[in-house]
Amino acid sequence: MKKAFAKHVAAREPGRVLDVGSVGKRRWFRGIWEEGGWTYDGMDLKAGPNVDVVLEDPWRFDIADGTYDAVISGNMLEHNEFFWLTFLEMSRVLKMGGVMVHVAPSRGPEHRDPQDCWRWYRDGMFAMAKWGGFECRETTTDWSDEHIEYYQQKNKARAKRLTRTRRHTDNFWGDTIGVFVKVTETADTMGMNYIRQFAARHPEKTEILAAE
Repeated sequence: MKKAFAKHVAAREPGRVLDVGSVGKRRWFRGIWEEGGWTYDGMDLKAGPNVDVVLEDPWRFDIADGTYDAVISGNMLEHNEFFWLTFLEMSRVLKMGGVMVHVAPSRGPEHRDPQDCWRWYRDGMFAMAKWGGFECRETTTDWSDEHIEYYQQKNKARAKRLTRTRRHTDNFWGDTIGVFVKVTETADTMGMNYIRQFAARHPEKTEILAAE
């Protein structure tokens, strides 16, 4: 996060940043952004250290459109059962041209909090950029030495690419980092187009859910 901030954010005019999944263990993100002059809001499902906003619904933010200049998360996406919904909400509350930074593991043992659903590679970050209306400015995965050694025997070009697209050589979790810029209004994204398409097939049920 610190390196991503220095490379992609430090030159921007400071604004407001929302950290999704901020409770307790990721307090250092607050320090990185506040030291850079930003106003930091931590958001999570329960009150606790480093939490300013508590969600009642994990996939619905009670926040106005375009409130934030940046949205971030660290080791949250792997625990998010329906992260594609969260990406749309993060897009909605982010201003056009705003930046997102996400860190998620590509490997490692199960660590439920309260569930552990996913692992992330670089192509996953590109896929969610396409879904949520973002341009992916940078994404890297800390591939293990074991993975690279395997491909040195099977596919040297791939081994070279894996070596080039990692930041650290000793990362147990094999973190994948994605840096995004919002380039499409949320209403016009691929994600929202599909949601409208599905809703149109069952308008009566959609009306009932909206009323609830």
